[in-house]
Amino acid sequence: MAAINRDPEVTRYLNRPVDEPAVEAFFGVMAEHWARHGFGAYAVESREGDLAGRFIGFVGAAYPTFLPELAARPELGWRLAREAWGRGLAAEAAGAAREDAFARLGLSELISIIHPENRRSRRLAAKLGMVVERQVHNPVLGREVDVWRLAAPDVS
Repeated sequence: MAAINRDPEVTRYLNRPVDEPAVEAFFGVMAEHWARHGFGAYAVESREGDLAGRFIGFVGAAYPTFLPELAARPELGWRLAREAWGRGLAAEAAGAAREDAFARLGLSELISIIHPENRRSRRLAAKLGMVVERQVHNPVLGREVDVWRLAAPDVS
């Protein structure tokens, strides 16, 4: 994960800087979220051709504490290694994480916080059924970012 987080193209549109201390702390932050909430980001390993058996990133729901205004709303997030892009793997993994968040965890909604210029993540959010709810100011980036939302399906 450290190598993925060090790739400037992967981290280009993230909603917070990924400097060396953040790269080093990443695993601990993810493990702490799991310990505290009982859910979080899943490691993603490919079963596809040349990537088979390789760790290619993460996907899952977690509370976005980096934006206090949204910290109580579970965010569906994803980050894959660049060599895994364009293969539909993010959509497959994020779709499974979305279903798990609603079915097993019983979450009532998911959001995704997406940099407005991140076309790939915007396309994926739309494919997952999410829509832009609003924009919020991200003080770390000094700009507005999009908040995408998806309500849990009505099962009544």
